[in-house]
Amino acid sequence: MFNEITPERTFATFKAISDTRAPSLMARHTRGRVIARLIEEARSASDDTNALVFRPNLHGSGAVALELGERSRKPLWCFAHIDNISFLTGERTASGEYALTPFCEAKQNDGRRAAQALGFDPVTKGTTLLADGWLVTRSDVHTFEPAAGAPDLPLSTRVVYASSAEWDRTTGIVHGCIDDAAGATALTLAAMALAKSPTPVEALFVLTDEEEGPVAPGPQAFARGSARLFHRTPRKSLPELITVTDTHEAAAGSPRFGTGACFAGYGSRARGGVTPPALLHALRKFAGDLGTHGVQLVEHGEYFGRSDDASAVLATQNVALIGCPGAYAHFAQRPHVHIDDLVNLAKSIAAFAQLAQDEAWRERVLE
Repeated sequence: MFNEITPERTFATFKAISDTRAPSLMARHTRGRVIARLIEEARSASDDTNALVFRPNLHGSGAVALELGERSRKPLWCFAHIDNISFLTGERTASGEYALTPFCEAKQNDGRRAAQALGFDPVTKGTTLLADGWLVTRSDVHTFEPAAGAPDLPLSTRVVYASSAEWDRTTGIVHGCIDDAAGATALTLAAMALAKSPTPVEALFVLTDEEEGPVAPGPQAFARGSARLFHRTPRKSLPELITVTDTHEAAAGSPRFGTGACFAGYGSRARGGVTPPALLHALRKFAGDLGTHGVQLVEHGEYFGRSDDASAVLATQNVALIGCPGAYAHFAQRPHVHIDDLVNLAKSIAAFAQLAQDEAWRERVLE
C-alpha cells in the first residue's frame, strides 16, 4: 500500500489541488473536480479494480467525499477541507483600491501580495479570472489593488492570494496554498491507496467546503460546511470515529519540518477537538507501531488552530487530530510544508483507516 504514496506522486497531487483556486462556497466545483479527475486518471492507469466512489455533494452539504466499502455506516470518517481563504470586495475607493472583508481569519502582516479577483462562471459553476492584482494589508485593513487596465469589479467579488506550488528538492520544502491542500492531498492519496487493498475497507474521506470563516464570533461562524454535513446526515450513518487533518502551525525553520506527520490531544487551546484519553493512548501506540515500518507520526504539544473538529465533536467524542507541520498557512509570509511530512501524513491516514476496521480494537478504544 505504501508503494502507492511516493514523494513524486504526492507533489503532483498537491500541485493539482493547491494551484486550483477554491474560495469558500465554490470548492466542490473547483478543487472537487480536480480530485475527481485525479481519481479517474489513477483508475485508467491501473489494471486493478478501483473500489473508490466519488461523491460530488455529500448529503447536499457542499462537501465532496471519497467512499470505500458498501456499508451505509462507516466506522471511520476522515476530514480535510478544500476551500481556501478569500476576501469579498466592497466599493472602490478614491485611490482605485477595493475595500475587502475577510471571509476567513485574517492573519496577514502589513504588506502587498500577489492576488486574483475571481468571478463566477454560470456554465461550469466554477471561477473565472477577472483581474490580477495585489492584496494590500495595512494595520489589519485589507484592500485589493487591481493591475492596470483591469475592469471594474462587482460587489462581493472573491479575492484570493495567488500562488503556484513549487518543490525545492534540496531542502524538501513545498510552497503553495497549503491550507488545506496539504490535508486534501493526504486524504486523496490515502483513499486511492486503500482502494487497491486486498482487504475491503469501510471508510469515508470527506473534503469539506466552508471550513474557512470568521472565528471570533464563535463556532457557528466557523466550519459551517462540516456542521451542515452532520446536520444533514442520518443519525444511523454517523461514524464512531473521526480524524480531522489540517496543517499544524510551525515557525519557518522549525526542526519539526521533515520529521513526519503529527498528532495532538487538543486544538486551539481546547476550543477545538479534545481527544479522549483512551483514543489518545491508542494513537501513541499506533504512532510507535508505524515507526517500525518507517512511517513517522510524532506527537506535539504546540498550538494549532481548530478546523472541522469544531463540528466533529458534536457528532462523536472520538476525534483524532492528525496533520503535518505548516508555516504561514494564511499567507502572512510564503506558506510551506515539507514533502516528507506530506508523504508520512498520507501513509499515516491510510494505515489508521486500516486499523479502524478492527471491530475488537474499536470496542477497546472508543468510549
